[in-house]
Amino acid sequence: MIGESELNELLSHSKMIIEENTHISDKIRLLKFKDELILQEKTTKDEFLIRSIKTQKEAEDFIRDRLEIYNRMWDGCGCKVDYYK
Repeated sequence: MIGESELNELLSHSKMIIEENTHISDKIRLLKFKDELILQEKTTKDEFLIRSIKTQKEAEDFIRDRLEIYNRMWDGCGCKVDYYK
């Protein structure tokens, strides 16, 4: 977990590869920082989470899965995102 000022610093020093609006919990992003791929998302508790990820394909799959959960949430599925998994 990082603070908002740390997130802004990370964003200013990273290359944005993917940015998707979840429409529920801000944006989910794939960033390239130096030679590392980083996923960044915001929880429903307004916490900024970052996680290192190995490949862009793995990141794209992760983002697709997250967006599918958010889409189901709009339909009232009662599902929740486990941000810490």
